[in-house]
Amino acid sequence: MTDKTRAAHKELVMPRHITHVSLVARRREDLAEGWRKRGFALEAGGAGIALADGVTLDFRDAGVVAVGLSAGPGVTSGAKPEPLDGAGACFHLAEPAAAGAPEHANGAVALRAVGAVAESPADHAEFLSALTGQREMLATSAGLEIRLSGASLDVLSAPAFAYRFGFSPRPGGFHVGGLVFAVKNLAETAAILRTHGLEPRLQAGRLLAGAVEGVGIAFEQA
Repeated sequence: MTDKTRAAHKELVMPRHITHVSLVARRREDLAEGWRKRGFALEAGGAGIALADGVTLDFRDAGVVAVGLSAGPGVTSGAKPEPLDGAGACFHLAEPAAAGAPEHANGAVALRAVGAVAESPADHAEFLSALTGQREMLATSAGLEIRLSGASLDVLSAPAFAYRFGFSPRPGGFHVGGLVFAVKNLAETAAILRTHGLEPRLQAGRLLAGAVEGVGIAFEQA
């Protein structure tokens, strides 16, 4: 294999990474309040959240919860499979935000995982492989785990999602239903949540913090 061929091959298979998550509610104030109660420092005007790993969350009053992926390279050649069950609307391309993030009271430093829900997770493997540029993924009885740079994309069955996030997801098609954050100290995070009137629960190594406008929030030790 020549150097030119190696470079082309590397570009073809290099995965994208998660840069952004758009959260949705009828009133963005409800999002801001819910995330503030979970120990996050909001950007000016309460429009969203910035993390130290460069991932940002923004609050919207229309649309669906969606994940932003880096613009390239992903899969750059060959036929691209069509998304199934509404999965296409849950992703878009978004450049990383400028560096810099506030200190979060809950100790959050990075996005660890995005949890999506699907009736048949395996049916989405081909589309998501092409979308993310990640050809290797772990398929289990729970669903699919797609490791990207920094954070994974987990496509879960409804029972697996309920176990990992502590509540049953809404019925319907493919959708993003949960986010997991890495924190500096899990015990300190739990204490902060309790001061805000929440009752976090430790399960399978994750601290579950309920849901805000349908999106589950969980924390793991960094």
